[in-house]
Parts: sequence; structure tokens; C-alpha cells
Amino acid sequence: MLKPVKARAYNSLFLMVGLLLLTSILIFLFKDVLTPFFYSKQLGVLGIILNLGIVALFLMGLVRMMALFISYAHEEEELERFVERVKDNAANPLHKLDSKTLIVQRVNALQVLYDQNAEINQGSLGAIVAAGESARFTLVRFVHNILIISGVFGTVVSLSVALFNAEGLLNTPDDLQKMGAILGGMSTALKTTITAILCYAAFSYFHLRLQDIRTQLLANLEQVTTLYIMPHFRTTEVSILNDVSILTTELRQAAEAVTKIQERFLQAGDRLQLAVDDLQGQISTIGHALARTVETNSEDLRVIRESIREGFRLDERPHTPSLPKTSLLGR
Repeated sequence: MLKPVKARAYNSLFLMVGLLLLTSILIFLFKDVLTPFFYSKQLGVLGIILNLGIVALFLMGLVRMMALFISYAHEEEELERFVERVKDNAANPLHKLDSKTLIVQRVNALQVLYDQNAEINQGSLGAIVAAGESARFTLVRFVHNILIISGVFGTVVSLSVALFNAEGLLNTPDDLQKMGAILGGMSTALKTTITAILCYAAFSYFHLRLQDIRTQLLANLEQVTTLYIMPHFRTTEVSILNDVSILTTELRQAAEAVTKIQERFLQAGDRLQLAVDDLQGQISTIGHALARTVETNSEDLRVIRESIREGFRLDERPHTPSLPKTSLLGR
């Protein structure tokens, strides 16, 4: 059974959107309290720039993770469609599937290896897919690694400003403006650290969920490959021997069928010879009977002819008529 990648991806998306909406509502409701938090009169807009930079980096990473969540949900959907078609014995399980999905690329790769009679190493194919998916995490990993450092960067910048003003304060101890700048720099350093920590905590949570979903998707891909695809692309010695054994069995069955058919033909030939002999006997009998009938009829005709001759007192030889004598002949 495939792991629920699609459901987890959409749940993560809903959590992201909910977090952003909740944060936006809280900022709107408590803007009067949060404005002094980001803005310092002593340092001006420096605190706002540093905090907004951290938030912008955080949002950029979230947008990329949203795209990956949607992509993985689509991959899982296409994978499920492929499995359903294979179970239904479809003629072409890849029909109308996205050609850029992992399952289509996996089937095409196996087909290329199979056509070239090359050895299929599923582990190598899995490593290639994992490397490709890891490359899609470049921006996410960058944000995850740099987010906490951005807080440190804000802290360093703010403390640098504070130390710069502290150096001037040593020269003029009565300068209260520089004292305020020192306090403002320390305050900004604390604020940027808090902002970076909050963003990093939220981003790390979604980053872990994204990694889990990617792992589950790759596991589903390998499971489908093993159960539904590899049986059609077996090239190992064991599978070849198995195929030869199956072929030998089928050939033996075909030979037995041919032998049975030959025996049936021989039996049919014997029956046909018997039928021909029987027919010849019947024809001979009919011929003899017909000859006897003709002979009998000839004898009957002779008897009838003799009876007619005797009845009319006819000679055996035919009678020749003669001309009467005339006076001319008498002369």
C-alpha cells in the first residue's frame, strides 16, 4: 500500500497558509505594539531593514516549499493513476500521464535499458532520482542554513553600531544621544535574533515535513517499480532461466498438441480409407446388379420378339416385295 504523500502535502500547504494568515492577522491587530519593536528612534530604519530582510528570506523559502509540496502531490496522483491502470491491465498505462513525472521517466529509463539488453540496476536508478530531487532542494537548504545566520548578522550589525557609539561616548561622556544609540543597537540586536529564531523554527518544521514527504514519495516510486514494473523488465540470470523453463514447458505442450493432432489425422485417414473401400464395394455391387438387370432385360426382349414373330408368322429373313407382271413384260 502506498504512503499518503498527497494528503500530507496538502495538509502542509494548509498549515503554511494558516500560519501566514494568522501572522498577518496578529500583525494587523497589534501593529501599534509591533511598530516600536521593529523601529528604533536611535537607529532609524536599520532595525526595520534587518527584520524585513529576515522575513523576506523566510517567505521566499516558504514559497519554494509550497511549490515542492504541490509538485509532490501531483507526482503521487500520477503514481496512483499508473498503479490503477496496471491493475486494470491497461494496454498503455502511461497514456495521458505527465511525461515529466517520476513514474513516466522511470518506465522510459527501464525501457531503454531493456531494449539495449543492459543489466537493470534499480539501486542506481533510485540514486539518480534521489540526486535529482535533492537538486530541487537547493533554495530550501540555502534558506534553512542562512536563516539563523541572518539573525546573527543582524545582531552583529546592531552591536557594531552600538560599539561604534560607545567609542564616541568614551570621548564625550555627557553625550546622551550616543548613549541612546548604544541602547538602540543592543535592542535591535535582540529583536533581529528573536525574529530569526521564530522564522527558523517555523521554517525548520515545514522543512522536515517536506523531507518526509519526499522520502515517502521516493519509497512509493521504488515500491511501484518493484511490484508492477520490474516483473516486465527482468534481465537477471534467475529470470532468464525461469523464462527458458517456461518456454520449454510451452514447447513441450505444443509438441504434445502436435502429436495429438497427428494421431487424429492418422485416425481420420484410416476412417477415410475404410469409407473409400466401403464405397468401392458398394459401387462394385451396384455394377454387378446393374449388369444382371441388363442381361435379364435382354433375355426378356428376345422372348417377346420370338413370341411376336411366331404370332404373326413372320420369317426370319425380311420379305422383299415383287412387281406384278404386265403386258409389256409378257412381250
